[in-house]
Amino acid sequence: MLRKKAKSTSGVFEEADKFRRAIYLNTITVAVLGDSGVGKSSIIRHIVGEAFIHEHVPTVEEFYVKQMTYRNKTCEIHIIDTSGTYEFPAMRRIAIQKSDAAILVYSLDKPGSFTKLERLMDEIESCCADRNRRIPVIIVSNKTDLPNLSEPTFVTTSGERVSACDHLEGKWKCQWLPSSARFNLNIDVILPKLLDKLSPEKTFQRNNSHIWKRRFRSRSDKS
Repeated sequence: MLRKKAKSTSGVFEEADKFRRAIYLNTITVAVLGDSGVGKSSIIRHIVGEAFIHEHVPTVEEFYVKQMTYRNKTCEIHIIDTSGTYEFPAMRRIAIQKSDAAILVYSLDKPGSFTKLERLMDEIESCCADRNRRIPVIIVSNKTDLPNLSEPTFVTTSGERVSACDHLEGKWKCQWLPSSARFNLNIDVILPKLLDKLSPEKTFQRNNSHIWKRRFRSRSDKS
């Protein structure tokens, strides 16, 4: 009786990679940026299905994977949790350059975090200009559950006072979302709204590159 030749280990991995590319769409990389302590990591933990942590632990840079269903298709989202300090500008610039979209976060209990959005937006535009492209951005106002705090308002050149939402959406043409990582307010809609802003070619192009999953934490969910 002839015995079937066993497949090599490399052959098994090649078949697994082919299968993975067949069922997943093109991977989407998202950079999450904002001042230190605004809740970026807490928002990401909710997105990937991890528990909320009350204690603030400063981040240098971490990576996560989110598997989700978008328009009846399976997507794999690579999320880069960037440092909230400005001690690592090169790392932040690289994160922006390799991202397909970005989430900018500020919090109501840190007024200075709102003003830093402009610096981050300038950085995004600079990185994208280097590669002659634009990426969609969503701005998230976090910690809206805290009492006695309200969104900042702005006075336009015509003397009209407008909300942060109107100011940001008018200035940068970005969608604005109020959120609470503590109570999971609007966290589940961030990624779908961001994917809505990506071009169909990017969102539904099949992935032909190797998946670097070993560097990431992985969670699965359906949105």
